[in-house]
Amino acid sequence: MKVERLALYNFRNLAPLELMPDGGLNLIIGPNAAGKSNLCEAIYYVAKGWLLKGERQRDVIAFGQQEAAIELSVNGDEIRVHLNGRARAKTIELNHERKTQSELSARLHVVLFTPDELQILKGRPEQRRRFLDRSISEISREYRYVLREYEQVLQRKSALLHQETPDPEVLEVFNQELVERGSWLIAQRREYIRELNKMLPERYQAICGRESKLVLSYEGPSVPLAQLIRDATPEEIRRRMILVGPHRDDLRFMLDGHDLRRFGSQGEQKSALCAVLLAQLDLGFQRFGDYPILILDDVLTELDRPRLQRLLQLLPKDIQIFLTHTAMDPEELFPEVRAVARRIFAIENGRVIPLPSQGEGKLKQG
Repeated sequence: MKVERLALYNFRNLAPLELMPDGGLNLIIGPNAAGKSNLCEAIYYVAKGWLLKGERQRDVIAFGQQEAAIELSVNGDEIRVHLNGRARAKTIELNHERKTQSELSARLHVVLFTPDELQILKGRPEQRRRFLDRSISEISREYRYVLREYEQVLQRKSALLHQETPDPEVLEVFNQELVERGSWLIAQRREYIRELNKMLPERYQAICGRESKLVLSYEGPSVPLAQLIRDATPEEIRRRMILVGPHRDDLRFMLDGHDLRRFGSQGEQKSALCAVLLAQLDLGFQRFGDYPILILDDVLTELDRPRLQRLLQLLPKDIQIFLTHTAMDPEELFPEVRAVARRIFAIENGRVIPLPSQGEGKLKQG
C-alpha cells in the first residue's frame, strides 16, 4: 500500500501543499513544532478518523480558517476528506463517492509508531489497552465497530449507576449488552495476541541479537464475564462505578518468564516494542496481502544506533515509510538512515521543501 500523492489545505499549521512521496522511506526533518507530526497525522487521520492531538475535529483546521481538506492517492484510489468548521461536518469521498469512516478505514491501512508507543510498557494499563484496541482495529473492521458499541453501553450504564436509585431492570439490560460485547472483545484480544506470539520470539532475537523468548500475556478474567458482572453488581451500585470488563484488563510483556515492565532494562523494553511493531506488519501482510503504510514519528531520538540499524534492516523492503526527525540537516542523521532514505523533505514554519541535494522530492506549495 503506497501513498502516491498527498495534498493538504488549511490543515493545522501547514501551508497548502501537494507532494508525491516515494514508495520507500520518506524522511521528514525539521525543528520541533515545525509541522512534521502534523504531516503524518493527516495520513493517519484519513485512515482512522482519530486525532493525535486534541479531541475536536475543529482543532485540525488552521487558525482563522473555516474549512480544511486532505487528499490522498493510494494504490490508484482517490480519497478526499473535507472538514467544514461552520457546520461541524466531515465529508469523506473515495473515488468521488461518499463513504463512511468505517468504509474508508477498511481500505486504507496505516500503522503508527511514536514515542508514546515506546512508553506503553512502562505506562498505565489504559495505554496498553488503547494500543491493543488500535492494533486490532487496524486489521478488523468488526472489532472497531463492537468496541464503539461497548463503550457506548459503558457510558449509559455509568450514567445509570450515578442515579440515586438505579432501575434494576435497565441495569440488567446494560449488563447483558456488556457481557455479549465484552466477551467477544476479550476473545478477539486473546486471538490477536496468540497470532503475535507466533512471530515475536524470532523478531525479538533479530532486534536484540541474542536468544530470548518474548511473549505477550493478556491479563483478563479467568472466569466468564457474565459471572464477574453478576458478582460485582451490588458493589457497583454501592460505589456508583463500573468495576469489571475488558475496559479494565491489561497486557503484560514477558521476556524469558519475567515481566519486562518490572524487571526489564530500557534496552530490552525498546527491543520488545520494536519486535511487536515488526510482528504487526507481518500480521497485516498475512491478512491483506500488502503491507500497511508505516509512520515512524520522532522515534529516532528514542532508539540507540545499533537498535535503530537492526530495525531498519528488518523492515520489509517494499513497505512505504514516513519517518520524522528533529534534525535540521541530513548530515546530522545516522549514516544508516541517510543511506535508505529515498526522499527527504524539510519542514520549517509550516512549509515543506524537498531538499535540493536529493533531487527526488516533488512538491507544489501555495
